[in-house]
Amino acid sequence: MATVNQNMFGASITESPGGAQLMVLPLNLIAEIVSHVHDTGDLARLCRTCRVLNYMALPQLYRSLTLTSYDKIRYRDEQPEGIGSASPFTMGLNAIITRSYAKLVQSMTLRGEWKDHELEEHARVGRVPDASMLLNIAARAAIDRMTNLESFHWELNTKMLDTVFTGLTQLPKLTSLTIRFPSSRHPQPTFVIPGMPHLRCLKITDIDPLCYPDDISTLLAKSRKLRELKLHWSPRMRDAHEPSVSLHDYFRKLIASKQPLAVKKMSFQNLYAFHTEEFNFAFDPTTVEDVTFLSGLEGSSLVNTFVENSWPTVPPHAKLCIKSVRMDTVSKRNSEFIGNFSGLERLYFVNVTSESSDLLNSPRPGGGAVSSALTPPVSEHHLSGAPSGTTTNSPIASASPASQLNAMASMRDIYLSHITTSHGSTLRHLLLPSRWSLSTGMVARLVHSCPNLEQLALATEFSSMDSLGLLIPFLRKLKALRLLIPQSPGQASNAPASSAVKSYPSSKVHTIKMVQESFANAKTLTEVVDMDDTILTEMLSYDLGDKKVYGNVKVVSIGWKAWELKEFYKAPVSLGLNKESPLPTNGDNASPETTTESPVPPQGTNGVGLSTPYQPAAPHKSPDPQTAHAPSWPNPPETRPGVPPSTLGKRSRDQDDSETPRPPPACPDTLNRPEDSEDSQGWGCSHTLSDDGFVWRRRAQRVGWEVLQHWEVWALDSQEI
Repeated sequence: MATVNQNMFGASITESPGGAQLMVLPLNLIAEIVSHVHDTGDLARLCRTCRVLNYMALPQLYRSLTLTSYDKIRYRDEQPEGIGSASPFTMGLNAIITRSYAKLVQSMTLRGEWKDHELEEHARVGRVPDASMLLNIAARAAIDRMTNLESFHWELNTKMLDTVFTGLTQLPKLTSLTIRFPSSRHPQPTFVIPGMPHLRCLKITDIDPLCYPDDISTLLAKSRKLRELKLHWSPRMRDAHEPSVSLHDYFRKLIASKQPLAVKKMSFQNLYAFHTEEFNFAFDPTTVEDVTFLSGLEGSSLVNTFVENSWPTVPPHAKLCIKSVRMDTVSKRNSEFIGNFSGLERLYFVNVTSESSDLLNSPRPGGGAVSSALTPPVSEHHLSGAPSGTTTNSPIASASPASQLNAMASMRDIYLSHITTSHGSTLRHLLLPSRWSLSTGMVARLVHSCPNLEQLALATEFSSMDSLGLLIPFLRKLKALRLLIPQSPGQASNAPASSAVKSYPSSKVHTIKMVQESFANAKTLTEVVDMDDTILTEMLSYDLGDKKVYGNVKVVSIGWKAWELKEFYKAPVSLGLNKESPLPTNGDNASPETTTESPVPPQGTNGVGLSTPYQPAAPHKSPDPQTAHAPSWPNPPETRPGVPPSTLGKRSRDQDDSETPRPPPACPDTLNRPEDSEDSQGWGCSHTLSDDGFVWRRRAQRVGWEVLQHWEVWALDSQEI
């Protein structure tokens, strides 16, 4: 960067005459503040504020540059983008080429739709359209000036030509490369992509040998520092049952030189190819730690069997060190592969496919259901083209619903057996399919076998929610819990919302009777999630108020709603409390004077503006191995006056016996740990008192994707590699 003119530090920014001056702060503190600004618009406005902030914010504004091309003119407030000049895409390239900002760029992404005029006519005569050629020339000119470029992403719908590939090979710091092949089938020149010796991460998407079969074998063979490889094939070949992919063509130079890639992370998506023994010599199996295999299919037909049965189920090497597996399909062959090695730390079953989205459990923007409709179960998914072992197709799709459920339950039990037996002691992250509704006994075995879980996502039966609260506290390292809404048979995807669930606007005063009625009438977990956010937040605040049990839990979600759990605090007990009743106490018995939590809410309120009395629950202990299956409370929440009902679906205990859930099986003996026996509490009965008579609560805040994207059990539940 050019030498800083000392006169710029004489400038000051004043809020108002006589107000505080920003430039009174040290420059390193101003730089630290600016470093936390990530919005591109905010950074651009800082650059236009003054010379000092321009100097501070300009490197951050150009550090990561993303230019998006659109095939149509876009308007903002009835004014076209780029009025008086060209499109923002081309003007961004112009700024890099003609100004002195290129050296600031460390990551560049070109994405969107580039309109090639008369592409078909040019293809007939063997020419590249001028628009595509000029785009590649401009991109090459920008690349030549960006000497500090570390990451380059070509995600345009037009082909990247040889001129850009040659420019990338001359960048000394380039470590990450993403290439998107176009999906059109008009003939264009093909290239041998040259090697890039410093490359560490390579991602190629929309590969189709019948569209643009550029040769990547040289790139793979000469990128000796490559540690992350992601290959995505066009779904067209699988849809057309066209096994046109030859893995030998991609890895032939590695095999011939007998120098396998020492990658740590390997991801394949939509691969539909035969397996050959040569493929085992393309990678060093002892270095692979993270594998991802996505097919994106709801089901498959028997025609795939001839291709996918060629993949083995036994690992090719005995000394595997795989730490993470992510897949969107389940089958007997895949389960055998999971059981043939040990030491997994992260296991993710993706619920979303290319043909359907699990909206009931999706917190992503645009996801999230607004009704209690459930998606009917689907047939067993099938993994295709996975070196870790793939599927054996069966005519499940044509079987009766009862046969489908039996097959799904059998497959679930096989997977859970392999998970608990081979990987339980090392597993830290676990994302299970939403269609696997686990009973209390299954959850108990999972908790017993996987004590080191930090992030957990599972679907459980609604009748097991009471017992789930008794089991979760035994996961002492748990930080993120995601409760999935199970897919139930016999419910159409467009079913209307249940009329038994009432929504109460947060602006109105809630009464305990109305809240109790909502929870008592709830029959499914979806009906619970459909309730007003204020009610759910209120319940979680009490249910997770035991610092000793839930102190490590940071994020909780139910269906498409999620909450971030913050500090613990003490709330005053309602005047109507019967103080002669013994009550559970928190492990931390600090007095109000010694706590550093948030201020105590005013007397007579419950912390979120609800003027409802509160009365804590009766005491209880952690489950004994012989009695854990039959939790009983002296006074159920529905009968204790003034006590908010449970968040997690407690039902009235005075219902008819035919509607009352069956007691779950006993928990394993090892769950009854001595240090837990006095403090562990089930959800819905964890209203905890401190020694000074205050109620322990935890501040809960409804959050969205901006928070959940940093937790793997949410972020990795997608069709993305």
